[in-house]
Amino acid sequence: MYLLVLLVVLGVVYAYCWWKPRSPPTYPGQLPIIGHSHILFKHRNDIWVYFSKVVEYISENGGFFQFRVGPHIMYVVDDPESVGIIANTCLDKPYFYNFMDDLLGNGLITLNGEMWKIHHKLLNPAFSQHVLNTYLNEMDAQAQNLVSQLTTVAKKGPVNITEFLGQFVLRTVCRTSLRLEVKDQDMIDNEYAKAIEEIEAIIIRRVLNPILHFPFLFKLTAMYKRQIKLSHNNKKLMDPIIHKRKSDLIATKRTVNDNDDSVPGKFKPALDLLLHLSDEQYVLSDDDIRAHLNTFVAASYDTTSAALQTILLVLGSYPEIQERIYNEIQDVLKNRDRLTKHDITKLVYLDAVIKEVLRMYNIVPLIARKIDTDIVLPKYTLRAGSSCIMSIYGLHRHSSWGPDAKQFKPERWLNPATLPTNPNVYAAFGIGKRMCIGKQYSMMSMKTSLVHILRKFRVSADISTLKWKYAVTLRAKAPLIDLTLRSQIN
Repeated sequence: MYLLVLLVVLGVVYAYCWWKPRSPPTYPGQLPIIGHSHILFKHRNDIWVYFSKVVEYISENGGFFQFRVGPHIMYVVDDPESVGIIANTCLDKPYFYNFMDDLLGNGLITLNGEMWKIHHKLLNPAFSQHVLNTYLNEMDAQAQNLVSQLTTVAKKGPVNITEFLGQFVLRTVCRTSLRLEVKDQDMIDNEYAKAIEEIEAIIIRRVLNPILHFPFLFKLTAMYKRQIKLSHNNKKLMDPIIHKRKSDLIATKRTVNDNDDSVPGKFKPALDLLLHLSDEQYVLSDDDIRAHLNTFVAASYDTTSAALQTILLVLGSYPEIQERIYNEIQDVLKNRDRLTKHDITKLVYLDAVIKEVLRMYNIVPLIARKIDTDIVLPKYTLRAGSSCIMSIYGLHRHSSWGPDAKQFKPERWLNPATLPTNPNVYAAFGIGKRMCIGKQYSMMSMKTSLVHILRKFRVSADISTLKWKYAVTLRAKAPLIDLTLRSQIN
């Protein structure tokens, strides 16, 4: 009898040990049924402040923890080796990326993994260095327009630069993606941008309220009705632009193979490539074209404008770094007013500063993947059917950066031998195969605008006093800077 009981107990213990999942530790505060949903809801108004504290918990637990939103398990990871495996094994996005469907449609951000592979290959030529170089004159012209606008508010006290930078980025991406006429650009500036911001606010409110993760409940809300109306209005703005460009190309018998980039100031907008793929190769529908254009415009508007805000705030807080950039610009451009593609590659210190700002102040602090197959890692197994949130914020402060990982130090980028060897610890533009296709475009746009701004102004700011808000991207609340014309500096 006792032997039988002992065998049963040993069998239960053995079975438990055998079947026990190799799961990361669970974040404190989990409740039955709802999991950690109450924490998301409780901190919906200060989610970034709360998350920055949670990061410490990740590092204390070996770069992993898990939490639940209702029945759905989510892993949070900032271990460099693991995020590389996850990002390259799992290409699908979790269910909450579908919240952006009304904003972006099925673009590169929201497409499933298999369709993303196809469309990414088709769109890659639009972001080749050769094509990007043809955009430089337009980027330069828009940057000079930005400087002209900022000149009107120089020496008038602290200026909120949000609207100035947002309009610059939007005009630049619309010109290079769509080649808009002035009247069309005005509609995009005034209506499209406001709709993007309002839809993004709705998306974040939904993400932080787990009850609204259920589509049938979200569709009962006024937010859903407003989101549908805004996305419909944006469709009415974008569709005539697409159809007009299609008619123009047919009328003039121009294709993406025309050589009009040989004419100074001319370039082929991304829309032309998409229309060529549609008309000549029959691989993109009008819905696909609109989705990709929405993704180009909305993603660039959101990320690049937020990054420029942060970079200027940092430079205003470090005058010695700002002056070093200014001197580099003067050495490279001499007395010329316009940038060339060769100038861009010579701005080595400016490049280092941008990279370090994006490391320290993450514009996109989190990315996520759907775990569609069990992923066996050295310490844990991530189960299929769950999601994984990869903490860019944590990766950028990983111990492999050295003891000064939490310090702003642009010089670290000037000596590649001192940088971490694992490429995943720097993920400002994503990780693995689904890295942002617009990385080089964004860097060119930022460098061009910063060259003209810093040549014209000395910037003053104090980033240490700023509050941050999370609205799809992480951006400063009311980014205020002082602008002084360099010609007026004694």
